[in-house]
Amino acid sequence: MRRVVLRVLFAFLAISLSLQAQVCRLSVAGLNRSRIVNGPVHAECPPTIHTPPFGNWGVASNFGNKANGHQFQGWCRESQVCDNNGNCSVQCRDGWYEWNSCTDVTQWAAPNCSLYNADECTRQRSSTGVNVHGSRTIDLPVRCPTDTNQDGVADEGGCADASIYRSGNNFMSLYELDPGTTDELIQTVYFPEVVLTLECDQWGCSPAGSEWLEPAFYDSPSTPAKVYAQFAAVVNSATFVDTSRTCRAVGPTLQVVSGASYVARVAPQSFVTLFGTGLSAETASSTSPFLPTELGGTRVAITDAAGGTHMAQLSYVSPSQVNLVLPASVPVGNARIAVTRSDTVSSNGTTQISDVAPALFSADATGSGVAAAVAVRVSSEGTQTVVPAYSCSVGAGCTAIPMDLGTASDQLYLSLYGSGIRRRPADVRVTIGGVVAQVAYAGSQPTYPGLDQVNVLVPATLRGRGTVQVVLQQSGAAANIVQIALQ
Repeated sequence: MRRVVLRVLFAFLAISLSLQAQVCRLSVAGLNRSRIVNGPVHAECPPTIHTPPFGNWGVASNFGNKANGHQFQGWCRESQVCDNNGNCSVQCRDGWYEWNSCTDVTQWAAPNCSLYNADECTRQRSSTGVNVHGSRTIDLPVRCPTDTNQDGVADEGGCADASIYRSGNNFMSLYELDPGTTDELIQTVYFPEVVLTLECDQWGCSPAGSEWLEPAFYDSPSTPAKVYAQFAAVVNSATFVDTSRTCRAVGPTLQVVSGASYVARVAPQSFVTLFGTGLSAETASSTSPFLPTELGGTRVAITDAAGGTHMAQLSYVSPSQVNLVLPASVPVGNARIAVTRSDTVSSNGTTQISDVAPALFSADATGSGVAAAVAVRVSSEGTQTVVPAYSCSVGAGCTAIPMDLGTASDQLYLSLYGSGIRRRPADVRVTIGGVVAQVAYAGSQPTYPGLDQVNVLVPATLRGRGTVQVVLQQSGAAANIVQIALQ
């Protein structure tokens, strides 16, 4: 009997292990918005060491550990506040958006229009929009991707087996945090279960998000409702992972483009971007000037027409995108590119390597629009003044800042940043607004691998032209067109 029981147990364990051998790995985040603080809240108020009335609030949730990480931000920052006795001072000097944690203390109670900003100065409402209060990784058991019709493309299994993601027991516990003292629980807010329908192929899933959910109930204490927020869960990304390394799965074909212009033209020592699905089991980046050949468990090999193999330097990897610098050793001609993960899953593509592949970076990283450029105005005495060429803001995108060419004796030099240019700098030609511009320098930018720089003298005849196009050509190839503005 004991042997039978053990055999059954081992069989069960084997089944369990086999079920976990391949997973669809989801990156899931919890969001909150519409945060409101109601009284009474009495957290670390006098006579404790906490400096009233403001406190830094942290959140613990089913998506993250307790931390003062801006997950539940208030509305006060670097502002003068007054208590109900008329005593005023500048609060929130530490840069945090904070809450009045002493709403039931007469000195700081509502209505007080320097401590409250909603409902006729009786509530505190956050003004910081949507916040992420944590993320986690979820592994959903799936089968190996399988090519059932023998056409070389997997059509079953993998993340296609994952159709639903459920997140129950969603909560946020809010604390008043202070170093050196006990964190004081203000209240725990619970939200309904989230059920997300996933749209997936064998290699990954599209992003998905829930509706905004209202609080379901409160705890510690259960009443009154001291805080309010809406909650949502989102699947940021998902990718198939072969944790057992037994599938030997081959992913879909790669798209190979310039990392600056997103045009399908690349050159040795240039930035290259690969698009696909399931390219990496995680998201990782490197900011070091010495880029690694393996990042987040992903490697990229380039095989040239003669069969030589060259390992690329990687700056960024994610399930859908890989950014790399093409090795200088890769010869001109046809090449095969293979992305291989540590779990043996791979994706392949082909590309034509050119001697030069001129491309310019745009300010919004789309390959078009405003140039990612800087300018310096040089006076006749040699004084140099930095002139901004663009500005970017959340929600409004990037716009060109009209640049002042200065006096008739001043010169304005524009620095453009791109890639795929350095191998034939003498062949670079630039026009601005249709006028030929003198190229003062074209070549590598020494700080970052793969980055090139072109310095041009802006023609004085363009004064007052407004928005103009910048066109760069090299060895018969044209870069993507970008824009600047001149006043």
